[in-house]
Amino acid sequence: MHSVKGPSDVAEIRRANLALTLQTLDELAPCSRTDLRHATGLVSGSVSSLVDELVARGLVVEPGQTTSNGRGRPRRVLGLNPLRVVGVAVQLTPLEVIAEVRDLGGELRWQVRQPHGIRHGVSDDLVAALVDAALQAEAAAAQIAGAWVCGTVVGVPGPVASGRVLADSIEFGTPRTDLFEPLRERLPAGRDLVVMNDGRLGAVAEYSAIPPRERPRSMAYLTGGKGVSGGLIVAGMPHLGAHLMAGECGHISVAMDGPPCDCGARGCLTLYLGTDALFAATDLTTLAADRGQDVALVRLEERLAAGDADARTALDRAGRALASAIGTMSNYTDIDLVVLGGALPRLERWLLAPVTELLDARQERIPEFNPVVASARRGDGATLIGAWLLARQRLMADPSRVPLLGG
Repeated sequence: MHSVKGPSDVAEIRRANLALTLQTLDELAPCSRTDLRHATGLVSGSVSSLVDELVARGLVVEPGQTTSNGRGRPRRVLGLNPLRVVGVAVQLTPLEVIAEVRDLGGELRWQVRQPHGIRHGVSDDLVAALVDAALQAEAAAAQIAGAWVCGTVVGVPGPVASGRVLADSIEFGTPRTDLFEPLRERLPAGRDLVVMNDGRLGAVAEYSAIPPRERPRSMAYLTGGKGVSGGLIVAGMPHLGAHLMAGECGHISVAMDGPPCDCGARGCLTLYLGTDALFAATDLTTLAADRGQDVALVRLEERLAAGDADARTALDRAGRALASAIGTMSNYTDIDLVVLGGALPRLERWLLAPVTELLDARQERIPEFNPVVASARRGDGATLIGAWLLARQRLMADPSRVPLLGG
């Protein structure tokens, strides 16, 4: 006896096939309907209908070019319309808030960077800075003719519980703060909104920077700043966990008898590898406060290169903490690749000796537990690029959300 598909089943199949068609076109463009039929396995009539819908939604264009394999009639070429959809990204850093608008092709259409003046421990300041930046970006997006905003993605330092609450903030000293609701209330109705830790977004960006044929099955990303954050990528997608907090590597305990951490544990990785910890151990805290993190990092590098004993001791301690964290992560997640971002690539030559020692020792016994360790490729822009990529991925998974042109 055959089951009968109801209207909801048919609609879901249609949405899935629409997404498959758009994703395939994204990979192959410029291409023809015949190319899409071969690549997707869908029948010719379905491909034509789905392409017509994508054209009607403004996502796909036929620029008038043709292609031919030498047999039969020339085929009309299809391509994406990058200006039909734009995404808003907002990043909060210790010193400023950055907001930008990118189109479907990733081109930057608008950006603003401004000091936020968030007072230590004042949640209202933090929320106000994010709302103001998001609204500025929304206003800029609204000025792009014919563009539809697919969503707003906000990246913040610190663990974000259940995609809503900034659970802990070393950078700002604020108590648990709901970020999602104030943003949802101020943004246009129905806006797709994501609030995520900056390390998770950086992980998305760094994974995308790897050539497709070289991408690993799983990847961990660690980024060093005032604190340490990161993310996990599994099968090409961020692994978020039960409370959307997976990958919070800065709070891996590497020394149970270590100093207390604001998270409630002791000996967390961020207490050894974060720049605040490194500056405190090398008497550079005042310099960092007065002239900025980058100036203090340059001074730290100079001291390390000169063989300064305190600097070398601090980096050796940080390297051993990093090795412990990588060992723990690789045992529990069986990751293929660890990418170091933020300030860490600048300090690699002094950090990696304990990591190499650990991996060499394990190579003889269980080499499968040894991930490759590499430097980040995206640099300081990783969080914002990751935010755009996440918004784009969500759009590509359901292009039926984009309204029909003229609708």
